Amino acid sequence: MHSNSHKRNRAKGSFLKYCAFLFSLCFSDITHGLNLVTSEGPPHTINHQLYSGIDLDVTKAVLRQLGYSVNLHFVALGRAEKLVRSGQYDLMAPIFFAKDSDNFYISDPIVTYKPMVLSLSERNLSPDSISDLAKYAVITFQGAPGYFGDEFKTMSKQARYKESADMSVIPEMLAKSRYDFAVLDQYIFYYFYRLNDKQRAIDIFKHHYLIPPVTASVAFKDKMLRDRFNFELKKFKQGKGYAKIVEAYLGRMEQVALTEAQ
Repeated sequence: MHSNSHKRNRAKGSFLKYCAFLFSLCFSDITHGLNLVTSEGPPHTINHQLYSGIDLDVTKAVLRQLGYSVNLHFVALGRAEKLVRSGQYDLMAPIFFAKDSDNFYISDPIVTYKPMVLSLSERNLSPDSISDLAKYAVITFQGAPGYFGDEFKTMSKQARYKESADMSVIPEMLAKSRYDFAVLDQYIFYYFYRLNDKQRAIDIFKHHYLIPPVTASVAFKDKMLRDRFNFELKKFKQGKGYAKIVEAYLGRMEQVALTEAQ
């Protein structure tokens, strides 16, 4: 009992130190301010005074190396794109499946989103395809069939299938065996599963790699800044900064290969 309490206090202390580090960045002597528009979706993007999520922390860390501070503005993601394309804001994140166009320039990937099918390890389930889930109880996020193609849509009509508007309940529902499978981004799943305890064991879950990963990027209104960002991003990924950001939100993930964007 004492050991678990010590682990929780240590994890809490590490996260508070990380928050203090981010807070200090806000007051550093940086002269160039950029306006970044985004939409809230923990743990990738979070509307908080001290910490702002994996995607935004990566973006801010790279821009800081270039001498920029970042002011965050939260709106719907579709509106965020329009605000950058119109030149009202300097950049947006995350953005998916986008290509360069006039006054809208896409960075190299900052984070890899990994939509994942998960089950309990003790069940020893081994589906070979999304269609194989049709015989089971499946829980996922609201609107999931619109993201994962026709095979997923067909499965959703055949399985004992539930969409939850509240993604935070999905990991617990799987952990309690209320469902056979959960479908959710890997970072989101473990963020909510470990929200109150960064040391919580994760080896109870088994991963089924049935959905292709999706890379997230940053969109800039200025091409030169995008190019400078890409150059600095490559160096950032070669260091330990990315892993430290992920660990701050998810805890140490030795049992799981959480692949970052290459």
